[in-house]
Amino acid sequence: MVPEAPQRDPDATQVTLSCPGCHAQLVVDIETGTVVWHQPPPEPAQPSLGDLVKNLEAKRQEVAERFERERRALSTRGRVLEEKVKESLKRVDPNSPPPLRPIDLD
Repeated sequence: MVPEAPQRDPDATQVTLSCPGCHAQLVVDIETGTVVWHQPPPEPAQPSLGDLVKNLEAKRQEVAERFERERRALSTRGRVLEEKVKESLKRVDPNSPPPLRPIDLD
């Protein structure tokens, strides 16, 4: 079911629209399509000091958790790299020729 288009006054020369991006009110001239008036949206309410403190505490907690996660990852990094090298060495064919290096082509 298709919604009906809103009825407009045939004698009207202007139409009021709401901007979908910024929610501002626009008055547009129908004949030329130019914006006659732009009413910016109302300013959002400022957060309270309590809300700001809660947000700051949540961000601080998140940073501390990320720091701890990275610290743990760094402590096991050497072991993980060693395992990767050992696994790679298992998969290398000892009879295959070494790959060409760019310096060998000069």
